Amino acid sequence: MHQSDYNSPKPYYWINALEKGFSLLEFLTDHPNLTVTEMARGLKIDRSTCNRFLLTLKSLGYIAAENHGRYRPTLKIFELGNRVADIVEIRPLARRCMEKLANIYGETVNLGRLDGNDVVTIDVVSSQESIRFDASIGSRSPVYTLAMGKAILAFRSEEEQADYLKTCEFKPLTPKTIKNRKSFRKELLKVRGNGYAVDNQEWALDTRCVAVPIFDFSAFPSHAISISGPAMRMTHAKTSQLIPELIEAGKYLSKELGAVDNL
Repeated sequence: MHQSDYNSPKPYYWINALEKGFSLLEFLTDHPNLTVTEMARGLKIDRSTCNRFLLTLKSLGYIAAENHGRYRPTLKIFELGNRVADIVEIRPLARRCMEKLANIYGETVNLGRLDGNDVVTIDVVSSQESIRFDASIGSRSPVYTLAMGKAILAFRSEEEQADYLKTCEFKPLTPKTIKNRKSFRKELLKVRGNGYAVDNQEWALDTRCVAVPIFDFSAFPSHAISISGPAMRMTHAKTSQLIPELIEAGKYLSKELGAVDNL
């Protein structure tokens, strides 16, 4: 938080000391191993006040003092984040986004996660159209056949991708399904570059789907959200139109799970 924020009008309930304490903790997390003087200068606050905040946070276990009077945050902050992550359940968070996308584009919206070499669909908002192709909640499909699987795996580590490719058996579900490791590795690079994945009748004929990853607080691509429908409605023009809003939905849900803004 910048110094100018301290001087802006605040609600009646605002506790300035609490605001400054959190600002100091956030600043130290971004700039570890600073002295009291360096912290006070960076936050533009009085040195003695800064020292009292630091000593209080040290007593509470959120920061520690290193040699030469330099402070750093402790893993107690990480422990709090882990507890919050355990509480947050993605389906209620995603539901409103999914319903909004379904209403705008009239197609089915899916939420999925990886389980081994499969994508498990954990929530669905179905299209109201009479012709649609919906996966049921709990259904499983091979990662290489689904946009959601590609969207998640493309942003996993190279080691995880290599492990997947070692164990995956590419069995085509349709004539358009990716058939080998070389093609799939190329596809993952494309997905990572674009920020979204497409399966063009690779899971089922006449079905097209677009998906984006959802990152958790540790920047791990934990889930994906997708929009799917019949190829006759999910034209290239329509998919081009919905991709920006789908990407924004992925960023919003990632932020809700604690991911940093620049993902």
